[in-house]
Amino acid sequence: MKKTVYAGTYTGTGSEGIYRFSFENGILSDPSLFCRIKNPKYIADNGDTLVSTGDFPNGSGAAVIGADGEILHQVSYEDGTSCFITADDTYVYTANYHAGTFTVLQKTENGLKLVQNVHIRQGAGCHQVMLWNDVILVPCLFLDRVMLFDRELNRTGSIDFNAGTGPRHGVFSKDGKTLYLVSELSNELFVIESGTWKILSSISVLENNEKNQRDTAAVRLSEDERFLYVSTRTKDIISVIDLTGETPRLIQTVSCGGRHPRDFILLDGYLLSANRFSNTVVSFEINEDGTVGKQVSSIHVPEAVSLIAK
Repeated sequence: MKKTVYAGTYTGTGSEGIYRFSFENGILSDPSLFCRIKNPKYIADNGDTLVSTGDFPNGSGAAVIGADGEILHQVSYEDGTSCFITADDTYVYTANYHAGTFTVLQKTENGLKLVQNVHIRQGAGCHQVMLWNDVILVPCLFLDRVMLFDRELNRTGSIDFNAGTGPRHGVFSKDGKTLYLVSELSNELFVIESGTWKILSSISVLENNEKNQRDTAAVRLSEDERFLYVSTRTKDIISVIDLTGETPRLIQTVSCGGRHPRDFILLDGYLLSANRFSNTVVSFEINEDGTVGKQVSSIHVPEAVSLIAK
């Protein structure tokens, strides 16, 4: 089935904003500029629209982008671009790595309305906002903690890690009972029990149990929840982790088909890797055993660092 994929980018050396391209049976085609916007580092599905981080003449913040690529609304509330954005039915959330903040924006008929900018600590390395029941989770890379807040934005606790771990991104199981979280600095996958937030197990996402090589980035869970996929930028690899046993098991590390796989998505039996430094998006087959198979297609997308499909 033919789908459209959107790529968020850095706009430092060649990119002009958000790009889109077609995907069908693993083949990538027709890349083009979709929306001219500065530093749309992360983008998210917002129903009939997209939401994106961005830099604007009066500051940095978030934008709502229509089906034709027009910016329908933008709001500025910070001095530098956030690195992450997500949305639910009522709110949009962003995380700012350098400022050490996360922000809540309410969806209104007129666009986005700032609710609150929550300051955790300057340079905390806030890298994501995750939602679980009435809990907001914010991985703070340089604090070695995932900060926990209630929906009134009161801090309620934290998930603590060893010094130098650098928690970055996580994904919940479909039933919400388990959080799988990867660390940027120590290159580990952590299995965490939701609610108690107890760390149940951890493994390296690199071969030979190697750790502390830095730059592990994105994590995605397969549709059948049997496998996890993780990217590591310094190694230019995708790691595949088998979840079918009592504990997770690394079964493969494979080239991302380029350089610096900041993000990737799983789509209709394929893996699409956004390779920032090689200015490419590359597709791979996913084999029956969950491993990443042969490269199928590659297209030029400048400085791609996030992907979503619609």
